[in-house]
Formats: sequence, C-alpha cells, structure tokens
Amino acid sequence: MSLPTDTFPQAGVPEPGYYTPGHSRRKLAMILYGVVLFACGMWQLWTPLRLTITGVHVQAEASAVIKSKEGLPDVVLADDLQVKAKLEPHDRSYIFWNQFRFHTRQGKLIEVRAPVGGRHKPIYNLSDADGLPTTDRVCYDPSKPEVVVFPYIVSTWFGPVAMLAAGMLCMVIGSTLLYWANKPIELPHLSQESKEPKG
Repeated sequence: MSLPTDTFPQAGVPEPGYYTPGHSRRKLAMILYGVVLFACGMWQLWTPLRLTITGVHVQAEASAVIKSKEGLPDVVLADDLQVKAKLEPHDRSYIFWNQFRFHTRQGKLIEVRAPVGGRHKPIYNLSDADGLPTTDRVCYDPSKPEVVVFPYIVSTWFGPVAMLAAGMLCMVIGSTLLYWANKPIELPHLSQESKEPKG
C-alpha cells in the first residue's frame, strides 16, 4: 500500500509556516534601473561640478534678452523697456532668454546664454533697482571659455541631483529586496494563535 504523495515534503518547497518572496529577477532589474539613473545623473552633473570646482569664477553682466519662437527669427531686446513692450502674456510659445557677457583673464569678451528661459518673461531683469546691470556668477572652462555653468540657477543642480537620489533609492530598496528574495520568512502560526484565549 503506497502512501499519499503529499505525506513527504517536495524538494524546493518551503515548510508550512514559511514564506519565500522570490522574484529575484525583478528585484535585480530594479537595481540595474537604479544604476542607470545614477549614471545618467552623474553624467549630467559632471560638467557643472567640474566647472564649479576647477573653473574660473567671474561675475557676468546681463547684456540682452533674446525673444525666440520656433520658426521665427530671434529678437534681441537691449533694455527692460523693450522687454516689457515685447512680452507675450497670452502666448506661451515664446521663450525669453537672458544673455550675459564677461571678460576672461586674457581680456576676451564672451557672451553666453543662460540655460533657462522664461515663458512669460525673462528670468532676470537687465538692470537692478539702482539702474546697474544685473549680474550673476558664472564658472567657465579656461581652455574653452564658451563652456560655462551658472551655479546659482537651481535647475543647474536640481535635475541631476534628483536623478542621483532616485537611482540610489532604487539601488538600496532593490538590494534589500534581493537579499530577502530567496530567504524563507517565518510566518506566525495561525492555528496556535487561534487557540489562545482572547481578552
């Protein structure tokens, strides 16, 4: 007389009262996704970080505002009165870019465009309350002065740092889940708990 097949535990099946999460491949994919995010964030952050640390720091003056729209030639606005007259409060297809200029250590005049533009108006006015040109700090590469970074503009850091943080979070969570993926987790014995008197 043969015994029922379920009398003996099957190989690879955890004992009753244990739970094995599994899904190791999905958790490994989560780690790899975090690595990709981290690498992309570091790639975007490398140039701003390098120029901020090793570049030349100077104060650049706002020289003009460039009003641009796809399919139309750029319009150069030289002062705040012209900018105010050319605003487009009901048309978000225009972008207003601030243009800055500075002199290198060799006396060369460099004009650069701020990396962020405004839909309704430029990020900076061309002059401050005292009528002096608006200034902002830039860091440029001595070998290529046209390559600059504006360290005080939030968007310079926000996107790359957010990607770095998201990548690290994915890697930490994925690594923790992968560690426990194939480890049996003991569950509470429900049959014994149901026999315990309540109250």
